[in-house]
Amino acid sequence: MDIRVPGLLDGEVAVVTGAAQGNGAAIAKGLAESGAAVLLCDMNGKGAAAVAAEIEATGGKARGFALDVSDRDACAGFAQEAKAVFGDVSILVNNAGITRRTAPEEPSFLNDLDAQLSVNLKGSAHMVVALLDQLEATAGRIVNLGSIASFVAYKNSASYAASKGGVIQLTKALACDLSGRGIRVNGIAPGVIATPMTEGTRANAQAMERFMSHTPMGRVGTPEELVGPVLFLASKLSSYVTGVMLPVDGGYLTN
Repeated sequence: MDIRVPGLLDGEVAVVTGAAQGNGAAIAKGLAESGAAVLLCDMNGKGAAAVAAEIEATGGKARGFALDVSDRDACAGFAQEAKAVFGDVSILVNNAGITRRTAPEEPSFLNDLDAQLSVNLKGSAHMVVALLDQLEATAGRIVNLGSIASFVAYKNSASYAASKGGVIQLTKALACDLSGRGIRVNGIAPGVIATPMTEGTRANAQAMERFMSHTPMGRVGTPEELVGPVLFLASKLSSYVTGVMLPVDGGYLTN
C-alpha cells in the first residue's frame, strides 16, 4: 500500500514514540516519506536506531533514541537532544504503549494497572510537557494513540481500558488547553492491528471470533493503514480539526 504524500510535511520535525516496531515504525516511515525529519524513540533503542537507518537508506532524515516515556526526566532530556539534532519539534506522535490482560482478582492486577497508566497515559503527558515550548514555537500538532478500548471494554481489559480511556480524555482536554498556543491535539483509535503487541489476541480463536463479529470489514488491520490517518491529523489537511479521536478499526465501533 503506497501511502506516501511527497512534500506534505517538508520542513517538519516529528517525534514518534514506541517506534522500534509495529505501528510506530510504520508511522515513522510514513512521516519521513512525506518529508518530515523523524526522531524515533523506544525502550528498545537499538530497534529505533535500526528503523531510523532504514529511513535514511531510502533518502529520509531520521535518528533513533532509547527512551522510557514513563520517566519524565528522561523525556525532558530527550526534548533537548531532539532540538539539537533537527531543530524545534512540530509533530508529536504518542504511540508508545503496553498491554496487560489481567482480571481484577489476579495478584498482578494493580501492578499492571500502574504500568499501563505510567506508559500509555502518563507517558503521553510527559512527552507533551517536555516538548511544549517547541510545539508552541512551531504551531505544532499532537497525535495520541488511543484504542477501541478508549470507547468500549471487554473481558480482562480493566487496566488497559482505563489507560486508553484516559488517553481520549487527555486528548480532548489538551485540545482545549493548547489551542490558544496554536497547537492542535487529536488522536487515532486503532482496532486489532497485526503487530507483535496483538500476537496473543490474534492467536486466540475465540477472541478473534469475538472481534471479527463486530468488525464489518471482517479482517485485521495493518500498521501501514494507520499512516494515512496520522498524516491527515499531523498536517495542514486537518487545519480546523482538534480534540478528535478518530477510530481506525474496520468499523468495529459501529456495532
